[in-house]
Amino acid sequence: MYMAIGGVLLSSLPSAAPSAAPSAAPSAAAAPSAAAPPPRRHSLERAFGVLLSVNFLVFWAVPIFGMGQAYHLGLKHVLRPLYDRLDRSAALRRFAAAYVYNKPAHADFAATAVLTFLSTTVAFGVALRYQLVHGHLPWALHAAYNCAWVGIGGRMMGSAYTFAHKEGHNGVLYQRWVRRTVGNLFENWVGLLYGNVPYNFTTSHNHIHHALDGGKGDTFYCYDLDRSSLSDFMLYQRRIFLHMAGLSSLRYFRLRGMHKQERLLARGCAIFWLAFPLPLLLLTRSPWFLCVVWLQPLCAMSFFLALVNWAFHAFIELDASGRHLPHVNALTILDGQDDNFGEDDHMAHHYENPIAHARSRHDAWRARIMPELKANRASIFKEISIVELGILTLLGQFERIAERHYVDFSGELSTAQVAEMLRRRARTKESTHEEYLAWEAETEAALLASPPPKDD
Repeated sequence: MYMAIGGVLLSSLPSAAPSAAPSAAPSAAAAPSAAAPPPRRHSLERAFGVLLSVNFLVFWAVPIFGMGQAYHLGLKHVLRPLYDRLDRSAALRRFAAAYVYNKPAHADFAATAVLTFLSTTVAFGVALRYQLVHGHLPWALHAAYNCAWVGIGGRMMGSAYTFAHKEGHNGVLYQRWVRRTVGNLFENWVGLLYGNVPYNFTTSHNHIHHALDGGKGDTFYCYDLDRSSLSDFMLYQRRIFLHMAGLSSLRYFRLRGMHKQERLLARGCAIFWLAFPLPLLLLTRSPWFLCVVWLQPLCAMSFFLALVNWAFHAFIELDASGRHLPHVNALTILDGQDDNFGEDDHMAHHYENPIAHARSRHDAWRARIMPELKANRASIFKEISIVELGILTLLGQFERIAERHYVDFSGELSTAQVAEMLRRRARTKESTHEEYLAWEAETEAALLASPPPKDD
């Protein structure tokens, strides 16, 4: 498997070219003229997606499902009151507001952040000590490490991602002394154990995904694929892996002359691919240990984030001029069991405020734009997790989604009409996969042919 991953990385390295080019790409409406990629390329991309999927099922599906069910079927009745007590601790909140976070409202993160940091460092420390003392990592400890990595109810992997995401969006989340000493704790430190290249959120997530809102050129782009197709999801996983590895974003920044972002992400790639794993390998003398704590999390999160983004941007509706309807192409989940500080409201995250996490603010924004939500049959769902929604979409279970989870604010559609609307929106593409790859090649050729701008 890891030789295959290496092959993908090598094949994706940018070719020799000028260091920068213009910041503007040709119009998305331009007709692609480059030759379509050969069928063998699609077969290799799908095979890579199958490989990541099988790896996820073998190493991660049981810990994620098991830890999730353990929480929802019983442990939440014991653990939730204990967590709530810590979360409501006036002393913890005063300390966080006075010494850690820049705004008192962000003390909401303190209890979860402390638990996530402690759980991650303790699990890694135990595994590392066992490896150094005994010279190997047994399968039982490997399984236990994966379960701790996931966390009860999936809270550790979810929170590690959530806090890295929030740090990347908010450059002044922490007080100045934290920013100057530790920096973004979860994005650049804890994230190393969760498959996150340092500075990936600060650079690519902000300056590509949010700048384009999931549109053409985004390293997370999915509208050349059928979101209800397992086969197309296999293709999609390679795109997300290259984003997670930092390679596709580095190329994007270099071609557009975005040197500040390129340098910062290049530093993150050097840390993730060299400065972290090589000393760990020299210390433990165990490629297997390195695989467990470093490479496997990258593979797991690549699959997981592919599924999550596939769901968050599953549906698309184009207006008469071919533009995305914003209240359709990013969705909201109301009353989701696994919401983590507002992450379920992806619509508000893209189109209202990417930093805010208070549910009351999102609710107020939704009330203000209710006429648009009704008119456009917005992508709003209820009482489901984003992972479940992604799986149901992949399996084409639109009748079930329509009956149990879609929120029709207009009140005008039957369950059958909602199901058909969701099916159509999930299968709508801006172009075929071949046309999009040709557009990418044509865009890059135009960028390479133009003089580089100066952004700093």
